Amino acid sequence: MDVTGWLLARARPCAFVVAAVGGTGARLAVERQLRERGWRQAAAPGEADLLVVCGSEDPELADAVERVWAQMPGPRARVRVAGSEGAAALLDSARARLLDVDRQRREAAERDADARARVQRSDGDGEHESPHDDGRSGEDEHDRHGGGENGSPHERSDHSDGHGRDGDDGPDGEDSGHEHHDQSGGREHDHGHHDHGGMSMPGGIPMADRGPDRDGLRLDRLHVSLGPALADWPAGLCLRLILQGDVVQEAKAVVVCGSATPSTFWDVPGPAADLDSAQRLLAVAGWPSAAVAGRRWRDALLTEPDPSEPTRRGVLRWLRRVRRSRVLRWSTGGLGRITGPAPDPLLGDVTDRWSRRLDRVEAAVGTSGMPSRAERDTSAGRAEAAEAAVDLLPSLVTGQELAAVRLIVASLDPDLAALRAHAPGRTHG
Repeated sequence: MDVTGWLLARARPCAFVVAAVGGTGARLAVERQLRERGWRQAAAPGEADLLVVCGSEDPELADAVERVWAQMPGPRARVRVAGSEGAAALLDSARARLLDVDRQRREAAERDADARARVQRSDGDGEHESPHDDGRSGEDEHDRHGGGENGSPHERSDHSDGHGRDGDDGPDGEDSGHEHHDQSGGREHDHGHHDHGGMSMPGGIPMADRGPDRDGLRLDRLHVSLGPALADWPAGLCLRLILQGDVVQEAKAVVVCGSATPSTFWDVPGPAADLDSAQRLLAVAGWPSAAVAGRRWRDALLTEPDPSEPTRRGVLRWLRRVRRSRVLRWSTGGLGRITGPAPDPLLGDVTDRWSRRLDRVEAAVGTSGMPSRAERDTSAGRAEAAEAAVDLLPSLVTGQELAAVRLIVASLDPDLAALRAHAPGRTHG
């Protein structure tokens, strides 16, 4: 075994998990396997070496997944987990591909060759990208960064490729914003003639559009899509934003991915759905240890319809720990406040919503025991809340910073599988 193989064998995999609508059961199975194996979950593609897609095939999600895959550095492997069954075996197979040194070296060489070919095509068209505008040739730049099996910067961001795509909404995260500029021909025209004196765009890439901000200044406007392939993000939700700095100026919420489903995974009895939403919000809020503990108790409640005394005490202890966090209350207070007509679970600000989820979990595992079916959310109720959340999102996130947007979305956590079961194909904004 050479040094590369020795290092790979001792590296702990880090998985970026993407869920499709209807893939909740698969996601929970994958998260459980990752936790039991001691593998980490990545918050972004750049830190992951394993891509796990949960749920059935979906053309809309596939494009976002390909973009995530392009942003992952080598060595890397990917796997699709369609359902909760077989998750362990599929992760084992992905791990084996990750440890296959010859395969990783071969794929790294192919990526490097593709990157060199793209640079050469750009040189031939006179549209060389800005990363090499310091005067060095594209080939020299690749050599300077090493290429090889660990991949070059082009492999990590795939920047030149992303800018050049046509007809692609790029709903995989923040990095796709410039691609929307590529499509906005009218905006490019106005910008080039009025804001930059008709200067040619570097590499054919349009400069950022401009518009008035809330202080009356004219600032750059960046088009960004959040979702559907983001960590701890509602499956099937895509937020299309126009930003100035990191402040949202306009927003549209779109439901993508997945066909109509007869039911939602969270028709299962018990408070696990509230616990799942709570741990996802904690992950977004930057409290990973509490999020991991929340996943462990969520899985325990799913496997124990009548929680044992150790599980009950553990969940109550976790609830007290989360509630005592002043930092969490400070960081979520006043965000995304809903006061008008809306389903009860959505009312209040982000703090009100996660506090209400914790209250329901405590009521279920405390002395009162599990709620009856009449007391807990029904599928129809979850669909109503999801529809209202998607309708309200554009107004809630407009004027907010990106970090606040993530917290607002996590606090609402719409169950779009329930929405798909009742009203598929809706667009909001």
